[in-house]
Amino acid sequence: MKALAMDLGGSGGKIFSGCFDGKKIEIKEIHRFNNEPIEAAGRLYWDILGIYTNLLEGIRKAAPAEFTSFGVDAFCNDYGLLDESGSLISQVTMYRDSRTEGVPERMDQAIPPRELYRRTGCQRARFNTLVQLAAQMDGSDRFLLEKAHSLLFVPDLLNYFLCGEKAAEYTIASVSQVYNRLENQWDDKTLQAFNIPKWIFPNVVPPAVHLGSARESIYARTGAKRFSVCTVGHHDTASAVVAVPSLESHFAYISSGTWSLMGTETDDMITNEESYRYNFANEGGVGGKNRFLKNIMGLWLIQECQRQYDAMGVPRSFADLDAESENARPFRSLIDPDDPLFFQPGDMLGKIKRKCREWKQPEPETPGAINRCIKESLALAYRRTLEKVESAVGFKVPCVHIIGGGAKSALLNQFAASAMGRPVLARPYEAAAVGNLCAQYISAGEIKGLEEARRVVRDSFDIKEYLPDRNAGWDEAYGRFLEIAAG
Repeated sequence: MKALAMDLGGSGGKIFSGCFDGKKIEIKEIHRFNNEPIEAAGRLYWDILGIYTNLLEGIRKAAPAEFTSFGVDAFCNDYGLLDESGSLISQVTMYRDSRTEGVPERMDQAIPPRELYRRTGCQRARFNTLVQLAAQMDGSDRFLLEKAHSLLFVPDLLNYFLCGEKAAEYTIASVSQVYNRLENQWDDKTLQAFNIPKWIFPNVVPPAVHLGSARESIYARTGAKRFSVCTVGHHDTASAVVAVPSLESHFAYISSGTWSLMGTETDDMITNEESYRYNFANEGGVGGKNRFLKNIMGLWLIQECQRQYDAMGVPRSFADLDAESENARPFRSLIDPDDPLFFQPGDMLGKIKRKCREWKQPEPETPGAINRCIKESLALAYRRTLEKVESAVGFKVPCVHIIGGGAKSALLNQFAASAMGRPVLARPYEAAAVGNLCAQYISAGEIKGLEEARRVVRDSFDIKEYLPDRNAGWDEAYGRFLEIAAG
């Protein structure tokens, strides 16, 4: 069976063709494009029509080989609004836009945060859909919400463009902070508290089901034969976790990309005092699982540094930076990657140096030193998170799977293994696309469920193991890191 998967991230999008012969999946990149927010009049937006144009270009390139199914996964929380006729009436605002600054604190006056956590399981974060909606209801564009007839998250919106069906896929609805996980429906109490119209929210559908057939105009424009639009784990992390090549029930994963999403799977939500205090997220997963995880700022810090290097005329690839880091002194400077200062774009090099000065550490000057500072700090953040995950769920994990594009960094993988004192198993690199394809094969009956999907992934990709270096000073560095993070 041949299928197409679109994986849309915060820095770029990729479209893959997948072929499953009953035992192994083979994937091939068909189309790649950049995806960066557009700043206009002080606001940050996604170019949703440009994204859709690239989606169609990927389909056009894949059309000669033919395929029978298509699925899209993407970042979560951001949304477009449609009017009664089904026309898009708003730009898609980026989750890092400044409109949400200070909003979570104002929201606490309407709903106690502990109560909201119990009902939705969502972490407290200013990028949540609920926070964005609350900001919009208080802003000058409130009229768009009042005029809207439908709200669609980014992957749901792209599917609507393709097949005309308005629906919210479960995994991406579950991370919005608007969906009641206890009652499995949009949360009336929350919507009423912020005067958000309930009618704009579509029906919620599970992953791995047929959504609809592509519009006739799509075939005419791309040359593709008939294909089915399939729901997958529309949240890219949900798709990535499908592709964790673990045959054990207890495992930890890091989906490594713009964000590092670190956690494990549980059967039910964990919303006790400990998980609330640690601000862990409970997110819906493919196969009825709960993803219990923590957002860590991830490679966003390096991507922002790369943008500055490009502007300075000294571009650096990820491989260049890792090679230059080999000559930088270990643990010279550390930061907390989750410091709020790093959330919004702009002058990441200056922000990192500022934080080092505040903690009376040497400022990293060279690209290699800055890269080492970020990646050592990320590895220590992984250790901190792993300790909290294991405390909250009550079991130890024997190893940590690192999946996604960040798994290509042997330097970060080795740092992570040494910092956590656990073996790290790296790959697949295109985990979200692989998990996306697996959901399509489950929908078609080619794969019989989540457990079999993971066995197929394990058989399809070579997994690289990194063992901890226990004599490299990581324990002492971790003590320093905790002091910095606490301060």
